Amino acid sequence: MQHQALYRRYRPQTPSDLLGQEHVVRALTGAVREGRLHHAFLFCGPRGTGKTSTARILAKMVNCEHGPTAEPCGECSQCIAIRDGAHVDVVEIDAASHGGVDDARDLREKAPTAPMVGREKIYIIDEAQRLSREAFDALLKLFEEPPPGVRFVLATTEPHKMPATIVGRCQRFDFRRHTIDGLAELLQKIAGSEGVQLDPSAAFAIARQAEGSARDAVSLLDQASVVGGVRIDEEVVRSLLGVPQGEIRLEVADVVAVGDLRGAFEAVDRLVQAGHDLRNVTGDLLAHFRNLLVVQTAPDQEDLLDVPADAYASLRAQADKFTPGELSRVLELLLAAQTDMRWTTSPRLTLELALVRACAPETDPTPAGVVARLERLERLANVQAGSVSPRADVVAAVAPAEVPAPNAKAPTATPTTPAPNAKAKASSKKAESPKPVDTVAVVEETPVAVPDAASGGAQLPVPHAADASSVDVTMLRRSWGSVIQHLGQRKQAVLRALMESATPTAYDGATLEIAFPPTFKNTVKQVESRQAAFQDVLQELFGISPEISCVVRESRAGDDGTHVEPVEEDDAPADDAEALRRVQEMLGAQPVTDEKA
Repeated sequence: MQHQALYRRYRPQTPSDLLGQEHVVRALTGAVREGRLHHAFLFCGPRGTGKTSTARILAKMVNCEHGPTAEPCGECSQCIAIRDGAHVDVVEIDAASHGGVDDARDLREKAPTAPMVGREKIYIIDEAQRLSREAFDALLKLFEEPPPGVRFVLATTEPHKMPATIVGRCQRFDFRRHTIDGLAELLQKIAGSEGVQLDPSAAFAIARQAEGSARDAVSLLDQASVVGGVRIDEEVVRSLLGVPQGEIRLEVADVVAVGDLRGAFEAVDRLVQAGHDLRNVTGDLLAHFRNLLVVQTAPDQEDLLDVPADAYASLRAQADKFTPGELSRVLELLLAAQTDMRWTTSPRLTLELALVRACAPETDPTPAGVVARLERLERLANVQAGSVSPRADVVAAVAPAEVPAPNAKAPTATPTTPAPNAKAKASSKKAESPKPVDTVAVVEETPVAVPDAASGGAQLPVPHAADASSVDVTMLRRSWGSVIQHLGQRKQAVLRALMESATPTAYDGATLEIAFPPTFKNTVKQVESRQAAFQDVLQELFGISPEISCVVRESRAGDDGTHVEPVEEDDAPADDAEALRRVQEMLGAQPVTDEKA
């Protein structure tokens, strides 16, 4: 026998088989039980949500030999003929190819004839929005006063294109897009019936790719079963769809958070070398940054996210590295890149350009990029604007002090002091940085390592080993989840919670620099007080034990050699006039004066 696609074999045949459309099932079954079934219906909704299948089930309800009934048997000759598409009184019309006025007139002439084998005649018009204006006009009277024993079902994915005169004569039902959890459960059920072992992670990957369409999800499962055989895991789905790994999304978001242009190019290069479709990658990144924005602006609303339940904690930690304005700007850049990819012959360059503009606002010529630069300059000048997001409030910036001699006493910077006294000003001027830094940061010198009780206990199993000479900042970023997980195994709950909001930014073999969001100023001292326990974890996982340098990111700088000079605390503006003068110098502009005044 010829192979039949899975989406046809497992098509819903009864009202109870319909997935995620309980409101439609409840209305139709209630109308059949009470004998109040309407003569015309308009089924609206995205593709693959069950519009045509529901129309066939409705035909079974009215034509079943045991009916009219809300629960068709599915075994009588009428139900079997409708299931196989061989019922002469259930006519399916494709409006895309039969949408002219002549087709409408032919339908108007055939509709009054009596049913041949069934109880009623059912006309199912798919893609009804493709009917011409003349065809709608020809059917208008038929829809208003249909002959006895005739019902119409119009299915459309674009209800806004339907004439109001037709919509007003139909009962409208809006079909909802399927949830990821619901599709994953459906895929597991079908895979079990086919004797295929489907990993939960693979089921969620297919469900996310289907975008709410049950037909697309089952079709992808059919393809994956050919590639993977009796076992389908996430690797099989990834090789089939070219969907990037989950850690790539997290890594790109971390790269954007710290403005690492080199990391952005390296991430895109790895995706290209692995053969991923950059159009799918861009859509995946859009979904990820959208989730970050939802977590940032609507906390504790997990029902608004299409992610597994165990992924919410990592999203919450990463969302704290951005402000809502930054996330909105990144989403606009990715949306523009996705649109350009439809026509460009170089999708790689389009994605790289979007990530460069996301990492470095000075390269973004759009108004959003200018606003991002102004917000950064306002923070540098200690100017607090009323329109700035609460997360972009003024944070005092301190230049890192010169590295003290072995026997010298190291100065300590206090990141939470907004206005130092005269003695602090004098000591700050003496401790100037010998060379420019690539970011404005709040740094505490000579951290005091306090050994943790857990570090003296038994050694825990190491998740993976690494050659110390091959460890770099990219490897640390990719394995940051393992570091956090290992901290939890070592009973370092406080350190684990703090490190969930951190991002490794630089590693030179001796010092590991870790960046925290601007709102985590007080976190620096807590991390450095637990440096010994953190070094033990790095030694177990990677074979390294570097000094830990904690910074609070206040601005971004590119990898092209440009630097942002730090603003010392003693140089804070004394009044609004001084702050205005400083901003004028940074922008190279003059204030506009009103000549009429």
